[in-house]
Amino acid sequence: MMNTVADDFLKKIVDDANTAVLYAEPSVPNSLSTKEYFVKYANQSAQNFFSFSFESIEKKSLGELVNYDEIIILANKVLETGEEDNFNIIVKEEDNLLSYQVRINSFDTGLLFTLTLVKPNFINDKESKAPLGSLESRKRELEISNLFGIRVLDSNDSIICYLKPIFNKKGDVEDFRIDYINNRMGEIANEESAFIEGQTILEYYPNNAENGVLEILADGYLSGENKEYTKEFIFDEESVWLTTRAVKMNDGLILFSKDVTQEKTYEAQLFIQNRLLSEAEHVANIGSFRWNLAKEEIKYSDNVYRLFGYDPKEFDDKYDRLLTFLHPNDLHKVKSSFKEAKKNKTKSDLVFRVYTKSNELKYMNTIGECYQKEGNWYMVGVIRDVTKQIEAESVLQIKNTELKRTNADLEAFNRVASHDLQEPLRKIQMFVSRLDEEEEGRLSNRSQGYLSKIKYSSDRMRNLINNLLSYSKIDEVGEQPRRVDLNDVLNNVLEDLGERINDLDAKVVSVSLPVVNGIQFQLEQLFANLIGNSLKYVKEDVQPNIQIKGSIVSGDKSSVESLLPNINYVKLQFIDNGIGFEKKYQEKIFEIFQRLHGKTEFSGTGLGLSICKKIVQSHNGTITAKGELGKGAEFTVYLPTLL
Repeated sequence: MMNTVADDFLKKIVDDANTAVLYAEPSVPNSLSTKEYFVKYANQSAQNFFSFSFESIEKKSLGELVNYDEIIILANKVLETGEEDNFNIIVKEEDNLLSYQVRINSFDTGLLFTLTLVKPNFINDKESKAPLGSLESRKRELEISNLFGIRVLDSNDSIICYLKPIFNKKGDVEDFRIDYINNRMGEIANEESAFIEGQTILEYYPNNAENGVLEILADGYLSGENKEYTKEFIFDEESVWLTTRAVKMNDGLILFSKDVTQEKTYEAQLFIQNRLLSEAEHVANIGSFRWNLAKEEIKYSDNVYRLFGYDPKEFDDKYDRLLTFLHPNDLHKVKSSFKEAKKNKTKSDLVFRVYTKSNELKYMNTIGECYQKEGNWYMVGVIRDVTKQIEAESVLQIKNTELKRTNADLEAFNRVASHDLQEPLRKIQMFVSRLDEEEEGRLSNRSQGYLSKIKYSSDRMRNLINNLLSYSKIDEVGEQPRRVDLNDVLNNVLEDLGERINDLDAKVVSVSLPVVNGIQFQLEQLFANLIGNSLKYVKEDVQPNIQIKGSIVSGDKSSVESLLPNINYVKLQFIDNGIGFEKKYQEKIFEIFQRLHGKTEFSGTGLGLSICKKIVQSHNGTITAKGELGKGAEFTVYLPTLL
């Protein structure tokens, strides 16, 4: 009896209370996360507040009766944590704006909701002169509060907007209306925020249906989950990239969007640079790596995998995996080198052999430098395929060995020519000379003729041996090139050839010659051979006339292909009026032992012009010849100038 009276007494107190009291249980018993609550009890104040009768709420969820999303969100939080929570809501009733404090407590198997009217206690607005506690004063206070909030939002670097969903007849979200957007969007789109507000997102930007934005926002609203996305938008033909976070709030979505166009530009540039680097690595047959020394992880560029015969990322990035490619004889060398680099943080530079995926043996060269970042040590470097280079060096070593053997043979020949051949030749000449003196007048004419031929042949052999020695020793000169005045060279040669010039009554004309970098005695030998050639091949009954000209020419303006285009050359021309030669011999004339005339017509060994060519080449120059039979010859020498 007492319990029934007490229950009725407490029920009357609760029913008649000004505080709205409501009890609801989750749709799934004992669930800590739910989207629906069913009302099990509501006092009269709660029924009045939410505008329903207790008899009409059977099988209706709290969400259908209460149009305040904050209540459902906090209900889930209290159900999960078991801790009380509260918040305030503003409710418009007739011409009044009333503030209610909402408390939610865990009770029995459900939640207990209480809504208490907060007594107005507004601050007097001196500017508006509105009386304390009046509706006008409250509106003015809200206007000031809203104005302050708008200024704060407008000063934010992000685009902030609030969207309300628009549903179709099936209850699906088909669009969102823009209820508010701050001025930041106007700055980006070149439009006033007031123009944007009130439009739907598809009216303002129809492409939101195709780019996936509408679908993402609809899913975020229905699921209550935060959504993040980055999309490209076009405003006034300008590309703008926005990264957006959408959060459900009340009965809409609030969006925070940041302009990341610059970052996207940098990202695109970085992509291009990485692509160019990748292409450059592929062309140069190299790859790059970054090794975290603490974690034994090596990050390779795509071309490293290709160097080993694999597709990018086909093998893992562990240090031990790299060792499996090594030739067994190089394993210790590589491990020791990397160990030393890790320990002392020194540069690593070594060549080792690896077996590729197809079991092909290749030589690799790796160069790595250590650096520290955020307390961790890294090694960065490059890996190059140097197989062709190693093979080329091996071939070069073989060639060098062959060249050394050839040079040794040439040196042996020089020794033979300079001593072993000349010694018996001197004896032949000596005995021929004695025989000629002792048997003078006693030999028959035929015997005397034989003796003269022996003497001529021995003299010619001596000249041939001397010229061969000169030719073979041109590249062995130990003297360093120096500044040489070609006028001095010419004067010395003319003095040596003076007797022969006088005998032929030859005329030698020259201009002032420039200065070159070279070996003086070789240049004198060059001048002597060329001028001597003109004095040898003269026409009968014609006074020999020799002209020597000098000028400066640029390699790129000369018709001679062997000249370098970026170098100036001294051009020397030796022109005579001798017997000349046919055009077909212009190149052949410089070959060793090449003679255009018989031994009885003109003396010589066929080595003079060959020596000239070798001297010019040793001075990094070029020599050419041109002539016309019966009209003379011209030899042109190009030597690099000091200018």
